[in-house]
Amino acid sequence: MKKIHYLLSIGAVAIAALLPLVTADQFVLHICVMIFIYVGITVAWNILAFGGILSLGHAAFFGIGSYTVALLYVNLNINPWLGILAAMLTAGIGALCLAIPLLRLRGPFFTLSTLAFVEVLRLIAIYWVGLTNGSVGITTPPAEGWALLSFQERQPYYYIVLFMTLIAISISVWIYHSKMGYHLRAVASDEDAVRALGVRTPRLKLTALVISAALTGAFGAFTAMYFFVIEPETNFSATLYSIQPALNGIIGGMGTLLGPIVGALLMTPLGEWLRTTFSGATQGLNFVIYGIVLIVIVRVMPGGIVAGFTKLYRRFRPAERSAGSGDSKDGTAEEIVDDDHISTTAGRRS
Repeated sequence: MKKIHYLLSIGAVAIAALLPLVTADQFVLHICVMIFIYVGITVAWNILAFGGILSLGHAAFFGIGSYTVALLYVNLNINPWLGILAAMLTAGIGALCLAIPLLRLRGPFFTLSTLAFVEVLRLIAIYWVGLTNGSVGITTPPAEGWALLSFQERQPYYYIVLFMTLIAISISVWIYHSKMGYHLRAVASDEDAVRALGVRTPRLKLTALVISAALTGAFGAFTAMYFFVIEPETNFSATLYSIQPALNGIIGGMGTLLGPIVGALLMTPLGEWLRTTFSGATQGLNFVIYGIVLIVIVRVMPGGIVAGFTKLYRRFRPAERSAGSGDSKDGTAEEIVDDDHISTTAGRRS
C-alpha cells in the first residue's frame, strides 16, 4: 500500500510540474497558483489540528509575512528571497507573542482569541500609517526578474509556489510521523493523560504553533510579491486566510495528512469559479451556492472527505479491513506508551 501511495504522489507531482508545458492560459495558471497557496496555508494550519487545536488566527501570520517582505523590499531594498526568510522569522515571533497569553486556553476560548488577534493586527496595520501606509497599502516596485521575484507571466510564480507547497507538505508528513506528531495526536485525544505521562504539552503546542506560523508567513510573503499590492483589509482578512484554510481542513479531514490537500484542491477552484461566474447583478449568489456545498459535504461526510471515502473503501473491501485492523496507524489500535511515542487507545474492538 505504501508503494502505491508513493507512486501516486510522484505521479501527482509530475503532472503538476508538466501542466505549464501543456497550457499557457494565464487564468488557468492563476487558479493553480491560488490552489497551491491555499494548499500550503491549509497544510500549515493542519499542523495545529494534529493536536486537536482549531485556530482562526492564521491570517495574522499571513499578514505579518506579507508586510515583512514588502517593507524590507520597499524601504530597505532587501531582496524578496531574503524577505521570505525574514517573513518566516517574524511570523514565528508573532506566534510566540500569541502563545504567551493564549496557549493555555482550550477549545472555543483559544479559537475565538486567535480570531481577535487577527483583528488587533489589522487595526494596527490600518492606523500605523507611518510604517504600513495605512489603508492605502504598499505597492512593490515594478522591476522584474528571478532575483526580484517579479514576473509578467504566471509560469515562474507557478513553479515557485509549487516548490514551496511541496516543502510544506513534506514538513507536515515529517511532523506527523515524528515523536512530536505522536504526542500531538495524543494531546488531541486526552491532554491531561499526556501531561500526566510527563510530556510538556505547552512547549509541544508552542512548537507546533511556531512551525505552522512560519510556514504561513512564507506563503504570505509570496502572495505579497504575487499581487504587488499589500493592504490591511486583504492581507489580514480573516475570511480569506483564517476561515477558508480552516474550512478546507475540516472539509477534507482535520488532523489527517491528505485531508487539507483534498479540501484545498476542491474548495479553492470552486470558490474562484463561483466568484467569476456570479458577479454583477447576481453578486452574492456565489456565497449561497458555496454555503450549500459546504453543508452537503459536512452532512454527508461529517469526518471529512478523506474519512468518508475511507469508510466507503473499507465497506466494499471487508477482507482488507479485517486484515489491516491489527496494524492500523490511524489511532484504531493500541499503540505503545513509552518515552518516545505516547498515544492513546482509541476505537478498541471487543
